[in-house]
Amino acid sequence: WYTVSVAGQSVRMERVKGRDARPDPVVLAFDIETSKKPLKFPDAADDPIMMISYMIDGRGFLITNRAIVSQDLEDFEYTPIPEFRGAFRIHNEADEKAMLNRFFAHIQLVQPLIYVSYNGDSFDWPYIEERARANGLDMAALIGVQRTGAGTDEQWTAPYATHMDCFCWVKRDSYLPAGSQGLKAVAAAKLGYNPLELDPEEMTPLARSDPQTLANYSVSDAVATYYLYMKYVNPFIYSLCNLIPLSPDEVLRKGSGTLCETLLMAEAF
Repeated sequence: WYTVSVAGQSVRMERVKGRDARPDPVVLAFDIETSKKPLKFPDAADDPIMMISYMIDGRGFLITNRAIVSQDLEDFEYTPIPEFRGAFRIHNEADEKAMLNRFFAHIQLVQPLIYVSYNGDSFDWPYIEERARANGLDMAALIGVQRTGAGTDEQWTAPYATHMDCFCWVKRDSYLPAGSQGLKAVAAAKLGYNPLELDPEEMTPLARSDPQTLANYSVSDAVATYYLYMKYVNPFIYSLCNLIPLSPDEVLRKGSGTLCETLLMAEAF
């Protein structure tokens, strides 16, 4: 889209004529399932990740931790309605470290430019980072994703990519009440189907007794996250980015008042 030339400290950018189509970045939407102790919230210090499910440009993948999951799984399809297809390729890894290495290696291979999660700022990314550290892996060194900011401004991103946490869009722009902002409720309201539900207390036992049911649940979250992003979040946020001179991460996470003020400043300028 641009021709870039460098002479010493001078950088010149020229728009390529006739290339007005939007770029087609690689999008990776993911979700994790963690083990936990009865009646406790998952603790990244002690509770390993059981499964990582993700979609890359409409293709599904599921990696299992066979140290917890009782049997190898085979490729299967989870397509809740014809509009949202999900054919998943399964990788059964020996333990959590092998599972994380497989996930990081795939990221290095496909080089996604947009990461998509649901509440990934608060749960998925910090959990993966802590479990990677427990297994002697440095997530920031391997894939570049790291924590930035602090407090209410804390988020997870990479120097080469953006991270779209769909939960931020739901809280600010979906007009759904606070009690209906969980991923399952949002999928029902916005995508038009009822995703699979499991009691959190059943998930760790199911990894032993019925891992296929747990796998179906895991990939259902990845499917819901990916298609929620593609149908609503992506066109909304990047359309705003045409008007507001902020990065996509900021347009997604800033308050409506800040966005209005920035737009007015841009128009005034």
